[in-house]
Amino acid sequence: MNRRILQAVLLCIVVVLAGCTSFGGLGGPGEDSEAAASTPGDGTSGDVSDDSSAAADTGDDASSGDGADGASDSSGDDAAGGANGASSSAALDAEEEWFNLSKPGRYVFDIESAEEGTGRMAFETTEIADGRAKVSVEYELGDESFDSTVTGPVGEVESQLVTSPAYAYLLAIQLGGIGAGAVGGEDLSVGDEFSQQSAEGSLRIAVVGTDNYAGVECYTVETRVNGTLSQEVCTQQAFTSAPYVAIYDENGDLSERVELVEYRRG
Repeated sequence: MNRRILQAVLLCIVVVLAGCTSFGGLGGPGEDSEAAASTPGDGTSGDVSDDSSAAADTGDDASSGDGADGASDSSGDDAAGGANGASSSAALDAEEEWFNLSKPGRYVFDIESAEEGTGRMAFETTEIADGRAKVSVEYELGDESFDSTVTGPVGEVESQLVTSPAYAYLLAIQLGGIGAGAVGGEDLSVGDEFSQQSAEGSLRIAVVGTDNYAGVECYTVETRVNGTLSQEVCTQQAFTSAPYVAIYDENGDLSERVELVEYRRG
């Protein structure tokens, strides 16, 4: 499980670099390529193609669409799913990062692994004092369960969770918006896309709609390699944390999933 998520993170970093240079993994300089940021579309996925979009900065603050005060069930397996009132033609409000373990709050996620089954993961920051944050972690997946409380400097407490089995999923959440940066900038719109074609294969990253997970409104971004779905994330902007991340194997079958189902700040 950890290996596949870490591979996805590395692929995302490569994809972002591809937005500035030719995509090295699919051909060197001089190969045909196309990077497009099109006019916002109708929120349908169409024939979205190609590689990996995994996740982003933890930022400073946390903002949500309408769920900062409570929890709600996640909505949305459909990549072109409902916007829940969000406009697809304007960037969603993400002035404050919704996921921030250095501020009081609780985050609960459903998690799924093709190898280990389904489970749940929760982070709760209960105390901020003297520049340090106290975070409780609950993790259960298949036959494995883990509970822990860690304390670390504000802004760095995540580093105390490196040995936790939840850490790979935490990385996927925090780095979820990185790949979206390849479509043309920090602000996203439905219809934005990046594509690359070479003798070695094709890559396409596209913003296909909007969705809402526990009150956090976000853009659904699909990544396809050679036409096969590789990753699907929902992120407020490029380079921000993602309340939904799904990673697929080379056959397009689900390998790992993490989905925000409860969110409370303060």
